[in-house]
Amino acid sequence: MLGLGNNSPGLAEFGDRMQRAGVGTTVANHSYGPLLAQEAIAEYRSGRTSSIKIVGHSLGGSAAARMAAALARAGVPVQLLVTLDPVGGSAPSSNVRRYANFVPRTGEDHFTMIAGRMPELYAYVLGR
Repeated sequence: MLGLGNNSPGLAEFGDRMQRAGVGTTVANHSYGPLLAQEAIAEYRSGRTSSIKIVGHSLGGSAAARMAAALARAGVPVQLLVTLDPVGGSAPSSNVRRYANFVPRTGEDHFTMIAGRMPELYAYVLGR
């Protein structure tokens, strides 16, 4: 999930690369979190989706954590939750199997960190 004003440089491109790698991907603004949660619940319950991974940057990071919590209330497991310098709370709910929280390292800022963390993001999402 993208941050305020969709200002999450590199995250949409990350989603495109995941899609090309065969990982079904939706990239959307953080405000769509509740709708995405309902869609994920329906997909999981129908059997069309068996593994849910959520990645979010900035406000999208806190929205990702809220989405995982909504899935927990519905009894839906989350394989992976990754937050990138989230604004607000990002603690994982009990249904999250793996969790990673990235914050800027020396020389990175809130926005450039996405590009700097691409190898780690790929490894987490692709399970390497």
